[in-house]
Amino acid sequence: MKLLHRLMIAFGLLLLIVTGASAYLIDSMLLDNLIDQQRKELKLKGEFWAEKVSSSSQTEEEMIEELNQLVMSNKKVEILLLGKQKKVMYTTIQANSLKDWMQTLERMAEKKQDKKLWLVGEAEYIVVSQAVKAGENQRLLLATPVRGIKDVRYEITTNIMIILFIGVICAILLSFFITSSLVKPLSSLMTELKKVRERHFSEVKHIHASGEIGTVTQSVYFLAQELERFQEVQRQFFQNASHELKTPLMSIQGYAEGIRDGIFTGEAASQGLNVIVEETTRLKGIVTEMILLAKLESEENLFHPVRCAAQDVIQQAIEKLQPIAMQHGMTVVIHHDNTNPEIMIDRDKFLQAVINILGNSYRHASECVEVGMYTTDHQVHIEITDDGEGLSEELLPNLFHRFVKGKNGETGLGLAISRAIVERSGGTLTARNHDSRGAVFSIVVPLSTSK
Repeated sequence: MKLLHRLMIAFGLLLLIVTGASAYLIDSMLLDNLIDQQRKELKLKGEFWAEKVSSSSQTEEEMIEELNQLVMSNKKVEILLLGKQKKVMYTTIQANSLKDWMQTLERMAEKKQDKKLWLVGEAEYIVVSQAVKAGENQRLLLATPVRGIKDVRYEITTNIMIILFIGVICAILLSFFITSSLVKPLSSLMTELKKVRERHFSEVKHIHASGEIGTVTQSVYFLAQELERFQEVQRQFFQNASHELKTPLMSIQGYAEGIRDGIFTGEAASQGLNVIVEETTRLKGIVTEMILLAKLESEENLFHPVRCAAQDVIQQAIEKLQPIAMQHGMTVVIHHDNTNPEIMIDRDKFLQAVINILGNSYRHASECVEVGMYTTDHQVHIEITDDGEGLSEELLPNLFHRFVKGKNGETGLGLAISRAIVERSGGTLTARNHDSRGAVFSIVVPLSTSK
């Protein structure tokens, strides 16, 4: 069963239960209220009539005449005037029902009860007893049948039920439109999630919705885009990795087979062995960097941060690469403010990251590499700028991915390792082209706050 149908059934059942309970309570309370209201009215009439007929100057005939006039204006009220020894002095009750009334009166007197309703024969009445002349033991009983009140209650309850029914129908229709607006994007989201499960990331569409559902659909869309990029990067990684590993292996295999088969002898064999050693060393370096990169991205205990002066780390990296700079006739210019901020890093690994970036800049610079460092709010910025040709627009988005190499690149793992080290240090590594010429690598790491 679809979610929309389940919600509608649940909401409909809830409305029926609430409506039924409300109707039952209204019906019960309405009857009690109507009975109480009728008793109050009868009591007021009884007090008024008792005052009218209790005048000492009136004879019995005049009293009955007064009652006859009062009855004419209140035909729905039954009257029973009792004298001494419960003698019936006046009544509007029919003769065939009077016996039942007298028996009920005796029963109520014996039980000393004053119930709201009297059961006389098979009918229920609301009865009020009012003393007329206390010295003569005269009492006036006013009664009205409950049947009329029940008819009023039935009419009111019917009208209320009609209003409630119309309200329920309107609520169900309104809930249908509201639920549809909520469930429709969820159903569409389910379809898009199936595409994600089947790895059709490029086919995932953005679903327009509002509120929390809109946030979820947007997250799913961005997730699909990231997975698509990751899948492409992974595919590119395997292509590049196979190429980087296959090339030296082919050289090793070719020279090894040539030496084995006697094709290469003497000086040629010696040269072939040198190539095998060089390519083996290169393979070892690639594998070592791949293992390091994998550890950087997975192992938590690989980093051992200590508090270090950022300027000292930069100076050490420059000194280590000084022979390469001299070999290429490179000028290194250092810019920094007067501060020497401290950062929490694994010194050896962070030094390796800076060396990788500096070495990359040395390979692509024409004459000069500038290293700048400055601090802002709780952050240290390190910028390494060269005056080379800059980064190609095709290379820039994937520059820090594995085995992505530019011109004169080596294994294609150096920048990927550098980014992993900087990110594990709580910072970011980005690259862009300079406005005039060359590329700019920017490292941003947080300042050390602990003492």
